[in-house]
Amino acid sequence: MAATLKLETPRQTFGGSVELTPYEKGAGLPVFIAPRDPMLKRDIGTALAWMAEHRDAIDALVIAAGGVVFRGFPFPDTAAFNRVVDPYPDVPYGYSGGATTRGNIAGRAFEATRAPPDFRLMLHQEMAYLPNWPTRLAFYCAHAPETGGETIIGDVRRFEKAIDPKFVQTVHERGVKYVRNFRSPDWIPPHPTLVPLHKTWQEAFFTDDPRKAEADCKDMGLDFEWTTNGSMSVIYAASGFTNHAVEGREVWFNHIASQTITDYNYGADRVALFREYYGDLTPWTYQTYFADGGKIPLEDVEALYEVLEDFTVAFPWRAGDVMLLDNIYSFHGRNAYTGTRDVQVALIG
Repeated sequence: MAATLKLETPRQTFGGSVELTPYEKGAGLPVFIAPRDPMLKRDIGTALAWMAEHRDAIDALVIAAGGVVFRGFPFPDTAAFNRVVDPYPDVPYGYSGGATTRGNIAGRAFEATRAPPDFRLMLHQEMAYLPNWPTRLAFYCAHAPETGGETIIGDVRRFEKAIDPKFVQTVHERGVKYVRNFRSPDWIPPHPTLVPLHKTWQEAFFTDDPRKAEADCKDMGLDFEWTTNGSMSVIYAASGFTNHAVEGREVWFNHIASQTITDYNYGADRVALFREYYGDLTPWTYQTYFADGGKIPLEDVEALYEVLEDFTVAFPWRAGDVMLLDNIYSFHGRNAYTGTRDVQVALIG
């Protein structure tokens, strides 16, 4: 769909105040929206009013393309980013129970991730491992890194057409089960490389009270158990698919590729450390199965990686950029980087 994206209608809808430019290297994903009107470039009130006036057209373009980037608008800081996302609905439970360690910055703006700079976060759909998830994401670049650090994205619709239909059918029939482990802060992984990769349950549920963490799991429809070293494992089974809230289309929606720990997505050195120090006694951070408890064949997982690489888009951030991304139709991740990187995220219902 993105490769043949038609922009005549949205260009007519938006008028001459902005320029729409599909990203050629992404076959149309994302579409950059840049202001032509001088007031849109320098006055945040005018920019926010323009966005409100064209909200329906922007939302439609996000669905059609998978994501849009506002570039050149007067969004200088986190406060401005919060004003951009304020009109959009919030998400139940926020980031409670989320996989990646991230702190709240201000308002609805969170750190995108605290993953080490040399770690590449592979493409995924946000929080598909939970019963509640955002339909869209908003990203804000406060400071672009020296090199790398792109928020990589990819078209799920194109991905679906390229993967093995037999495996798709198997996931349909068997579903997906996620077992995610959050360590106790009193237990430190034996190797420093593993520490930032194993989140604590306090970080996951934003509380120091284990009863509150348990209550949040129950409220969200998650099973849980307290296990080795005071850690908490959270269990959730899902179909592996969802229906797009606007278009009703059934879409691939799971973390089979990203939450199966392999040499590809964690690196051979890190996986070797997990095997050495965790083995069979200490729960690994992620374990992903078919919902009936069966193992997902490694060759089927690795086949997904090859397709994901084909559809990975990595446009360079510029300070002030805001990206709205459809969380069902688009994957996202992060490239490794050098220098200081400040990219923020907000969850949108």
